[in-house]
Amino acid sequence: RNGVRICLMQEILNSAVYNNNGTCQELLEFAYGSHPDCYVENGFCTDILLSLKNLDCLIDVLDDSDILTRLGIQQIYESAKRCTQETVDSFLSSVDDWIQSETGRTKEILTTLRDLLGGCETGLDLLFVLDSSGSIGSGNFVTMKNFVADVITHFVIRDNSTRVGLIRFTDTASILIPLGSINNAQQLTTAVNSVVYTGGGTSTDLALDLIPTAFINARVNEGIPRVVILLTDGRSNEPTLTAQAAPRVHNDNIEVYSVGIGSGIN
Repeated sequence: RNGVRICLMQEILNSAVYNNNGTCQELLEFAYGSHPDCYVENGFCTDILLSLKNLDCLIDVLDDSDILTRLGIQQIYESAKRCTQETVDSFLSSVDDWIQSETGRTKEILTTLRDLLGGCETGLDLLFVLDSSGSIGSGNFVTMKNFVADVITHFVIRDNSTRVGLIRFTDTASILIPLGSINNAQQLTTAVNSVVYTGGGTSTDLALDLIPTAFINARVNEGIPRVVILLTDGRSNEPTLTAQAAPRVHNDNIEVYSVGIGSGIN
């Protein structure tokens, strides 16, 4: 407990927010953001997440009034996401028994943490298609990658559950993460974050035409849905070809969701 408190205090004293006379609200938000790193540095993954009796250590660090707020739950979740996948899997294999034996705040925290870390057990073959054209810009491309990384956290990434692939397109389209090639959530997030912004044109038609190839090893015979999330800022350079390509994807019983990115969506 003292180690966490000391870590938090050092983080605050060393922060630009503190040294630049930030507001109380800015300091509060910074302190909450610092919690996960300090927890992990002081044994959260081994001493708390895998040991029910030590969960009280975490509860004591947080104010009673904050523990069930969005920030309180979020920082516990963010701490757990910093643990290894093996540690998280071990927690999920034990947590239901723990929940049955607990009451009050501890039970609520465990239940929430289980639901957040457990993700969606329903299997999907999920393909992200990212627009890397010049009009997107590097900042919005980072926003897209963060969105993909966040969506991934809501699914169980395993070969027998949800599998993920990724296409990037500009004047050309390329499969950068083959479907199901990475079956570890942390490694998958790292791969997504490493995708480079290139700039260029918006050949949405080529991206759509590449989708069937990206799903070549999809589990259609097992009844697993194929889902595409396409992130773009708008109009294709080849609207006629894009209009022709879209029905081919839909007629193949692939669900497609388009997400607009940036302030200049057209």
